[in-house]
Amino acid sequence: MDLTIDNLIGTSPAMRTIRSEAEWAAKSDAKVLLTGESGVGKDIVARVIHQQSARRYMPLVTINCVSVPDSLLEPELFGHVRGSFTGAYRDRIGLLETAHKGTVFLDEVCEMSPRMQALLLRFMETGEIQRVGSDRVQSNVDARVLAATNRDPQELVAAKTFREDLYYRLNVIDIRIPTLRSRREDIPVLFEHFLRRYSERRGIAVPAMAPDALNAILEFEWPGNVRQLKNVAERLIVRAQHSLITLADLPPEVAGCPRPAAIAPPAPKERAAIEVVFDRMVKQRESFWSAVYPEFMARDLTRSDLRFIVKRGLQETSGSYKMLVELLNMKPTDYKRFLNFLRKHECHVPFERFRSVRGRQPPTREPDFPDVCVPDSPNDSIHESPIVIDDARR
Repeated sequence: MDLTIDNLIGTSPAMRTIRSEAEWAAKSDAKVLLTGESGVGKDIVARVIHQQSARRYMPLVTINCVSVPDSLLEPELFGHVRGSFTGAYRDRIGLLETAHKGTVFLDEVCEMSPRMQALLLRFMETGEIQRVGSDRVQSNVDARVLAATNRDPQELVAAKTFREDLYYRLNVIDIRIPTLRSRREDIPVLFEHFLRRYSERRGIAVPAMAPDALNAILEFEWPGNVRQLKNVAERLIVRAQHSLITLADLPPEVAGCPRPAAIAPPAPKERAAIEVVFDRMVKQRESFWSAVYPEFMARDLTRSDLRFIVKRGLQETSGSYKMLVELLNMKPTDYKRFLNFLRKHECHVPFERFRSVRGRQPPTREPDFPDVCVPDSPNDSIHESPIVIDDARR
């Protein structure tokens, strides 16, 4: 199944940017470096770029550099001749030649050894490869290179474990995919999407969510990002015995995360201090920008404190961020500034839990509030093989 830009679902600011960058990358032939934690969807973005590019009808070859031993990575990428090593019973072309006129996607490229980095750099600069055991150079191999890493390549360059010249060769177009926890407003829409997908595959109605179960989903940190969220949704549908998902149905690590109350209370002494700050805005009509912002930037208020204030306000406004702006004495024109501030510091709180929960219905959306967007793939399973060849000519 072909992927389009629309498979990068949603309209949240972060994903709107990614969709725009992916569309731009698809129109060019430049090298792309995708960065982000494991599970955020780097491989899906790479597939979208390839399948929307002029190379879409030629192969997309994917190799996970960390899953292939270094001794095997060179012959896999560059090929080998018969007798070049034990088990080389015949000549074999490498993946770069297989991807001729198409695209090669190097996942976890920063895990390459120094020798492999040098060989890759040579190919990227000259288009030349040399099969293992051969003294002849193959030239004019035309494969576009997309690469991804879950590490910070600049830190690796500074530590001299990743070649600086290779980094700059790869980093023509830099697409950074944020974590799911940094865009928490994405979680409910994503979860609804995955529940619908797996329900349709099983031919069952989409289960409703009990309020405490929904709260647990929204509060969990999701260290495995979208991949983990998708797996949890699939598990719930596979094991579904009734039409309501309860807290007991969730995996223990997810169910045990939230506190029972919709607002997670700090310790009594801390809560009293935060309530004073909240009252300064609500009762004494002091602006958020003077009551909270300076103390937060000076680290006198923590992220937990700020989230508590936001939750406290959303409880008062029944989940409306626009009313929250007014409640905290900000101008209506501060709406976007306020939301961007919360996102930047990972303090945005999903508003759905403060509104009525409706079974089998998509989450209510705040008017003019950015929807969720996230990479989505028609293939749910993670490829067990470190090498995948997607050849549109077959």
